[in-house]
Amino acid sequence: MKRRDFITKSTSGVIGAGIAGCSSVTVKRELSPYTFDKKVRKPAGTMPTGDIGTTGIRVSRFGFGSHIRRDIVKFEKEREWMVREAFDLGINLFDVYDREGESYQYEPIGRYLAPIINDVVISISILPWEGRSLEQEFERDLRLFGRDYIDMVRIHSYSSESDNWYQWEKLFKFKEQGKIRAVGIPCHNVKNLKEPLGEFPIDYVIFPYNFYHNWTWLHKGMELENFDPLVKKLREKGIGVISMKPFAGDHLVTPFRRLTAGYENSGEFNYAKACLRYVINSGLDVDTTLGGMYYPYHVYENADAYFNPDMSDNERRVLKKLRTRVKGVTKNMLPPHYHFLEDWVPDSRDDLDLYEKA
Repeated sequence: MKRRDFITKSTSGVIGAGIAGCSSVTVKRELSPYTFDKKVRKPAGTMPTGDIGTTGIRVSRFGFGSHIRRDIVKFEKEREWMVREAFDLGINLFDVYDREGESYQYEPIGRYLAPIINDVVISISILPWEGRSLEQEFERDLRLFGRDYIDMVRIHSYSSESDNWYQWEKLFKFKEQGKIRAVGIPCHNVKNLKEPLGEFPIDYVIFPYNFYHNWTWLHKGMELENFDPLVKKLREKGIGVISMKPFAGDHLVTPFRRLTAGYENSGEFNYAKACLRYVINSGLDVDTTLGGMYYPYHVYENADAYFNPDMSDNERRVLKKLRTRVKGVTKNMLPPHYHFLEDWVPDSRDDLDLYEKA
């Protein structure tokens, strides 16, 4: 089916921080507010595509991330519209969460994609629950997506000492049977990759990467903690390289947006587009980037960044200023399970990536 044919909050704390050389800045910790009424013009362009490593799975360079907050799940009409618009704009990769974050998106996303289910790439993070075994969970997932295979499946299992290490062999057995096209692993700590990559033929790795949290900083020391050589090693093995959290995560997006609004008043700066253009122009050349989209206008903003990927000096300037101002306060703005991201915050020597070009 052709793409065109298919188209038919709370504040939990306030943190004040004085940064050396800057005036005092007050940053609220808050989640994105409801903004379903915001209108953005639909962009025109061509979405770039690429393969996931050597898997032969061709995807859009930007993927529709469905990891959403529980309070947004009820907006099914808006979510279906977003899925359809994303596909019409050339986004064919849909990364779907279910139990994680209580988003439970397998069933609704499966319904939204039903008319084009054979024209898209489905990516899931498998996590058996409600007493199901891995086999029972996977059969349920196949049923909900109306498929006899899932393109990309990943699990969180980093050590042979963990309870779910045995699931790796089961996933690769499913792959041998043609029920999975590629098996991957999400990475929050580079050291966690060592044992899985040594034991199994992992097809792709997913890692957080944005202008504020990433592994390219030179001061991190150990070779594995400098992501440039690690990406090179992954590519040498034919392993796919996928980035996530391009906007720095929901707990930081709204505070960061508010700050950038105070730095630049021309009306030309867009936080989401600047963040994506940072990733696009970073030099890592990731196979694709997964980004969560909560509201309809997000689809248009994000696609437009790929239609018009050049990063301006103004975007570099604003992101650099933002990064400088928030160092030292963001850890207290993140929930405990995201504190690992603070290991990736740059220091004063890590500004080469945002030097102005002109």
